[in-house]
Amino acid sequence: MSTKHILPFFIVLSAALPLCAAPPSISAEGTVYLLTERDPLFLSRNAVYLSVAYDKGRTRLVRPVLPYGDLPADLRAALKPVSMGDVLNAPAGTFMKAEEDPLVRELVSRVNPRNISAWAERLAITGKRSASALDQSPASGNRLAADMIADELGRLGYAVERHCYRTRKKDNECNVAGRREGEKYILVAAHFDTVGHENAGADDNASGTAALLEMARVLADYRSDTGLIFLAANGEEIGVAGSYAYAKKLRAAGELSRVAWAINMDMIAYNKSGVIELETNREFAQHAEWVAALARVYTRMTPHIAMPAWGSDHVPFLEAGIPAYLSIQHWDNRNPCYHRPCDTMQGLDWDFAADIARLNLAVIAGKSRLTPD
Repeated sequence: MSTKHILPFFIVLSAALPLCAAPPSISAEGTVYLLTERDPLFLSRNAVYLSVAYDKGRTRLVRPVLPYGDLPADLRAALKPVSMGDVLNAPAGTFMKAEEDPLVRELVSRVNPRNISAWAERLAITGKRSASALDQSPASGNRLAADMIADELGRLGYAVERHCYRTRKKDNECNVAGRREGEKYILVAAHFDTVGHENAGADDNASGTAALLEMARVLADYRSDTGLIFLAANGEEIGVAGSYAYAKKLRAAGELSRVAWAINMDMIAYNKSGVIELETNREFAQHAEWVAALARVYTRMTPHIAMPAWGSDHVPFLEAGIPAYLSIQHWDNRNPCYHRPCDTMQGLDWDFAADIARLNLAVIAGKSRLTPD
C-alpha cells in the first residue's frame, strides 16, 4: 500500500489546562437525578412531581417532590441518579488543537448536502415509522424505511444484515446494518424509527439516518485498515431497544470488544445557533474534546460538550466501555417540532447536517488509515 494516500492525524494537547469547566454549584440537599426522557407529553404529565435543579442543553437534573417509591412507574424509569462530578454542559475547551490535513479536507469535501436531504425526504414520507407500526401492518412505514436503508447500503457495496430482535404482531422489529469487515470496527449509528406521526420525523431522525447513508457513500470509495459498521437502529424511541439488542448480539458473538469507537447521529438538521452538542460520559470527556477540535477545523460549527449521556443509540456502547459520542443539534435551540406531527422537511438546514457528517468522517479518518480506492 502506498503511504502517500494515508490520512494522518495530529493533535496537540496542553495537559496544564483543565479538561472543561465545572457545572454550576447545586445544593447537596436530596438525591439529584438525570431526567432521561424529554418527550413534551411526558414532561407535561410529570412536571408536578419534579423540582428542576439544573437545566442546560440536554442535561436536566431534577429532585422528586415525593418519595421515590410514590412516583409513577414511567417517571421512576426515566430518573438516573448522578454524581455532580459527572455533569457538564458547556462550550468545548480550546486546549486541544487539530492541524488541518489536506487529505482529510478532501475526504470531507465529498459530502453532498443534497444527498442527505433526498434520503431524509424518502424516509420521512414512508408513513408511520414507529416500531409499534409493526403491530398494525406488514407494510408499515417502519418496514418500508428498513427496506430502503438495506437497499442503499447493499448498493454501496456493504454486507447487509437485518438484525431482528423482537417479534411484532404483523412484522419483526429489526435493525439494519451494513458492514465492511476488519479486525477492529468503527460503528456509526442513527435510528430510523419515530414516535409514530404520519410522514413525519424528518429531523428525528431521518436526518441522522440520511447522514449515515451519505457517510457510507463517501467511505465506499476508500480502503481502510479498520472495519466499518453502519447501524440503522430501530426502537430508539422505545428505550433504545435496537441498539441495546445489537450490542447484546455483538457481545454474544465475541465481537463487541472489537468495536473501538462508536459515533451516533440524532436530530442533526435543525440549526438556529451553529452549535453542535457532543454528548458522552465523563470517562471519555477527552475524546469528546478531541472531536470538538476537529469540528473547529473541518466545519463551521461551534462545539459544546454534554455529560452524562442518555436516551440515544450511543448509550449501549458507552455502557460497554467503548468510546462513543452523540452528535446532535444544540438542545437549547432544538427543533420546536420535536416529537410533533410538524417534524417535516420544512425549515431544516441540510448544510448543517452535512457539516455533522463531515465532522464524523474526520473522526473516522483520525482513527483509521483511509486510502482512496
